[in-house]
Amino acid sequence: MGRSAVTLKSNPYGLILNLDPGLPFEELCAAVAEKFHSSAAFFKNAKLALTFRGRVLTQEQESRLIEAIVENSSLEIICVVDEDKGTEEYYRKAVTHSLEKKEEGDGQFYRGTLRSGQVLETEKSVVIIGDVNPGAQVVSKGSIVILGCCMGNIYAGAAGDRSCFAAALTMKPMQVRIADKAARSAIVKKTDTGEYPVEPMIVFIKDDHLKVKPITNDTLGEYIG
Repeated sequence: MGRSAVTLKSNPYGLILNLDPGLPFEELCAAVAEKFHSSAAFFKNAKLALTFRGRVLTQEQESRLIEAIVENSSLEIICVVDEDKGTEEYYRKAVTHSLEKKEEGDGQFYRGTLRSGQVLETEKSVVIIGDVNPGAQVVSKGSIVILGCCMGNIYAGAAGDRSCFAAALTMKPMQVRIADKAARSAIVKKTDTGEYPVEPMIVFIKDDHLKVKPITNDTLGEYIG
């Protein structure tokens, strides 16, 4: 139910929820809760703007959907943005303002898409609100979370920390590396203009091998265990 009733799409500053226009609202609300509950760790502590697409919602329905998201994840919804030609700028201002006020912690945020030739290096774990395109590279001594499509090279645990992980809403990297373990895509892509479905995946080391698995409660239990 949840996979077809609710789909997610990222932009550089937030998430767009595509909602089934014909599903009874109570079922839709349950589908939203299921979607975010199964990916709760993926969205951990992220601050995002949100847009609903696909159906007209009353203010009460909108509030209930936000409540379902917050109760089933640790997302902080900064604002809800209506779709119009000023949406992108509104996202940018809202998220930038919020993250500028964020206290220094164990990680950092990067807002925007990394394009071919760009390299992001960080001493801490990083949450990327955007895509990592083919030819781009992310190197972190901590973990890497991409709230978008990963099609470039990602290297988590760059100082040798095998407990780190990498995760993305869509995981199609050219190469992924955790500490001393690496795996390459079967297809070497210089460019990639295709659209992929949102399927949150996590990559981690288990039993001395890289594991690439969908983000579920069982998967997270395996990673933590």
